[in-house]
Amino acid sequence: MKKILSGMVLWAAASATSAMAAGSDELWEMTTKVDMTGMSMPAMTEKVCLPKETGYKPGKVPHQKNCEMTDHKVSGDTTSWKMHCSGKDAMDGSGEVIRRGNTLKGTMKMSSRGIQMTQVISGKRVGTCQAK
Repeated sequence: MKKILSGMVLWAAASATSAMAAGSDELWEMTTKVDMTGMSMPAMTEKVCLPKETGYKPGKVPHQKNCEMTDHKVSGDTTSWKMHCSGKDAMDGSGEVIRRGNTLKGTMKMSSRGIQMTQVISGKRVGTCQAK
């Protein structure tokens, strides 16, 4: 389970492919803060490249073939989704991100074996890039 939780932290910070070259897509500085039952992790900040003019799209959970993102919806400036991981480290979660102009804010909540984890995501557009 520790491996999945570590992967989820990385996933939240880098849901989109990082690409720093100039281009027509949007370079964002994303900060993710993770709190879970009995522990709090320091915030992580990373730059990611998101396709221009689209809703926030959560990526696949890194290195977890037994996890899937479902129920992805975009309504106006709000994107929501659910996720489910099966097997030994089964986990369920949901998230929502609101994007307004050059900023975004959101949360993702997950639970597994009685452990609750909340990720708070914030970001600001800082330039252009070329998404892969």
